[in-house]
Amino acid sequence: MSEIKICVSIDDAHLPQIQQISEQLQSSGMSVEETLSSIGVITGSIESEQVNNLYQIEGVQNVESQQTYQIAPPDSDVQ
Repeated sequence: MSEIKICVSIDDAHLPQIQQISEQLQSSGMSVEETLSSIGVITGSIESEQVNNLYQIEGVQNVESQQTYQIAPPDSDVQ
């Protein structure tokens, strides 16, 4: 199993219940890092095998894996 970082989008109709949805996500195995109520996004991490379970929660519109980028340090040969 591998843990991945994700962003969960909440649909507009369920924005008032974002805290309850955050709790349901935690119950489904997600480790919630941040709940951004003003934009309807919840960030955190979860085991990759459990991602599809999150779509069963009412109000979850989309689940996306977060992308990370690494650039070379300023003093490296390749820039």
